[in-house]
Amino acid sequence: MAALRVLPAREATRYIKANVMFPVVFLTLFSQAAIVLASLALPVLSPAAAPDIGVSASAIGYFSSFIYLGAISSSFISIGYINRFGGIRMLQASLGLAALGVAFVASGQITFIIVGALLIGLSYGPANPTSSRLLVRYVPRNLQNFYFSVKQTSVPVAGTLAGFALPVITAFAGWRVACMLCAVACVGLIVVAGVWRQELDTDRDPMASLSAATGFRAIALVLRQPRLRRIALSSTAFASLQFVYTSFFVAIVTQQADLSLVVAGAALSAAMAISAGTRLFWGWIADLFSGSSVLGLLGIGMGVLFFALYFVDISWPVALIFGLSVAIGVTAVSWNGIFLSEIARAAPADKITDATAGSMVFVFAGGLVAPATFSLLERLTGDYLTGFLIVAALAVIGGLTILKQGAITSH
Repeated sequence: MAALRVLPAREATRYIKANVMFPVVFLTLFSQAAIVLASLALPVLSPAAAPDIGVSASAIGYFSSFIYLGAISSSFISIGYINRFGGIRMLQASLGLAALGVAFVASGQITFIIVGALLIGLSYGPANPTSSRLLVRYVPRNLQNFYFSVKQTSVPVAGTLAGFALPVITAFAGWRVACMLCAVACVGLIVVAGVWRQELDTDRDPMASLSAATGFRAIALVLRQPRLRRIALSSTAFASLQFVYTSFFVAIVTQQADLSLVVAGAALSAAMAISAGTRLFWGWIADLFSGSSVLGLLGIGMGVLFFALYFVDISWPVALIFGLSVAIGVTAVSWNGIFLSEIARAAPADKITDATAGSMVFVFAGGLVAPATFSLLERLTGDYLTGFLIVAALAVIGGLTILKQGAITSH
């Protein structure tokens, strides 16, 4: 496997001045945003889509779990493909899978929706390792928290579009048209990425192994090193909360507070839009102080704020629901850039792609288990309380674990 070379600050600055940094950040940010948008389309539109599909809105958690089953599967093989074909080519492949997947979802047939969810999940697996590979090549080490956070604004950018634009499109043209427009966005970015492929995919290794064993070795790398292991396990708890929030927020507030789909989507959109800025802010703070401390505090904060969502009902003013949604977004949708930067910082310099891919398996595990479990608990108990308690508690425990690690590392 080709070793990944980390550029010193002077050489990285030369690349930035040569305008290579702009296409790297643009392509990693918006490619991942398009993939996330495809994954959020059905969860956000579940109140409108569920009657056509023939399921309840709360059953959408199973759709999210199929996505992350696909994501875990592709994580095991993504390292070899990234090394052999290059980061830009893998971004194009991911976008193609996402476009096909969301087009399948638009069919409204359960079998095709399941296949579509798996395809979207397969597109997820290579996205973060690919982006990390590209960013680490060009970004000075002392600025990585910030630039990783810039790239990770892809999630709130996608969430903003999903929460605001998709319900409006649905109101005028139907949820199927909204899904198909997500596919069109993915195809457009495939074309744009092709312009830069020759210049940016210069580090590919035609002899790199495509064996799934590279994925298992990446997980073993994470589990062997205590710092990587603690960050990765805590990320499962954080991801569980984030995925449950983005999958269920619209359904919960439309049911419990009797909000319309457009208003509920706008509340989610507001959270995503503001969290785009707070990702940059937290990344800047992490560069100034301590990434592990910021990450740990975000974990505790998201757990407390998410549990408050359980108490939303028809007596709550719309402004208060918006405020709570934004507060959750500032924490639960703003941790990812610091997490990826801390993984890159803790990993050996020639194993950053491997460590990122291995750690993302733990993130996707949260997406695989949490939404489906949340749906199942609601079905078994007739209430969301148990699910809220478990998800919130795990996030707080994860935050405390990261804080403890930071205290140990600083001594």
